[in-house]
Amino acid sequence: MARPSDAAKDRELIRILTENARLPLSDIAKSLGVSRATVQGRLARLERDGVIAGYTTILGKASRPVTTISALILIELEVRQQGSVVAALKKRPEIVQCHTLSGHFDLSVKIECETASDLDTMIDWIAEMEGVRRTTSSVILARKFER
Repeated sequence: MARPSDAAKDRELIRILTENARLPLSDIAKSLGVSRATVQGRLARLERDGVIAGYTTILGKASRPVTTISALILIELEVRQQGSVVAALKKRPEIVQCHTLSGHFDLSVKIECETASDLDTMIDWIAEMEGVRRTTSSVILARKFER
């Protein structure tokens, strides 16, 4: 079992990787005040234990069309319809995130479209899906930060 200082080092390692997963291990080791081998071992353990499930690329504004418009859609489902609705949502490339929720709404999806008209079409498509009871939409105005 990890000592408290080990858990704190693991949390700091995860924080550093969250900010920039491409940092060289030697730079991470220097930040943590440990050896490169220690960082490599901790990283291997965190991956093996499933704490770190993978690494990803977050696209910057330059990669997206200037006219991209995004929205969050909250979806209330009919009973036992989550599987089929999520499967249908997953097939649409405009839907970039989908989360299950507790509370009144069952799902939250993030949509990215090139135009407001495309966004409107996607919102209508979701609202008309079999198994969707109702939706509510909020257009995203600005991203303040993203981790």
